[in-house]
Amino acid sequence: MPEARFRGPEADRSVRLVPREERQRFEGRVRSWVRDENVRRGMPETRPGQDAIGNLVPRDARFLDRRNVTNINIHYTQIVNNFGRPGHSYLFTPRGAGDYWNGYWDGYADGYGAWHRHRHHSLIVINFYYPFYFSDPYFFAFYYEGYYPAAYTYFGWSPSWIYPSRVYYAPAEYYYTPVTPYRYYQGYYQGGSDLDYAGAEQAIGDIRQAWINADIGPIASHLTDKLDIRVYFDGEYSYTTSTDDFYAMTLDTLATTQTAAMDFDEPIWVTSNEVFYTGRQVFYDPDGARHTVYVSFRLRHLGADWYLVAIGTSNDPIQHQYRDFRN
Repeated sequence: MPEARFRGPEADRSVRLVPREERQRFEGRVRSWVRDENVRRGMPETRPGQDAIGNLVPRDARFLDRRNVTNINIHYTQIVNNFGRPGHSYLFTPRGAGDYWNGYWDGYADGYGAWHRHRHHSLIVINFYYPFYFSDPYFFAFYYEGYYPAAYTYFGWSPSWIYPSRVYYAPAEYYYTPVTPYRYYQGYYQGGSDLDYAGAEQAIGDIRQAWINADIGPIASHLTDKLDIRVYFDGEYSYTTSTDDFYAMTLDTLATTQTAAMDFDEPIWVTSNEVFYTGRQVFYDPDGARHTVYVSFRLRHLGADWYLVAIGTSNDPIQHQYRDFRN
């Protein structure tokens, strides 16, 4: 299993400027990576005998072709037109509440919570763009030794795990503050006049637009391979992954769900160059069921633009430790 292209936490501290041509280069490279990887693999036209990691696909498993799913096929078709058909099959196995309670009593604290976000009522095979998921149909809680949950596992329609080689663990957080203290205090004493309110609002608006329209472009415009992405669940840090992997997992969730609404609370300015948003996202799954997840995004101002440095999801409104430096 190849390792992700990591910058690492120390490299993260050194980034002060991201030229716009670097951002455009990243978008072109990662788009080509996803498209070429899936063209090479090729999507089967019928239910495969095994999924991408070798799980046998039972004969009664439903092969979900999202082009034929009315409530999400418009967005899915739009993505397919840009990236081709996804080529990596994964098996989803339905479970009951009792299975997750067993996980809970066995010491996996999220066993019961895993049942609440499990969306499948029959055996399903779905194809995805991201090649490094790990699906284990026999595990029944929010924990798997040596593996990490996928970034959008709370959405319930992507494989639950990714390979350890695709992430690293660096719990210490870094917040970018200006080199010159004067700029910090100037923004504070002038009522925040030195803060890029318009740019931050535009950035979070782009993220919302991407989810509503199933267009990864507006999110990609706030990603750079000069930074890695920190992933949180229920307000707690879990791991850090590369922007490439985050991009591909985001593309999968855009192509598998349809966001109906996405609203954000007032931003929290962690520093004059970092802003934190929490919000609520309502989406429909391929079976037409309506769900709500809670999301968070932390953005960093580097040069002329804002870049995503951390994302979070939860089944409940997100509790966090951030305070607004203006208060």
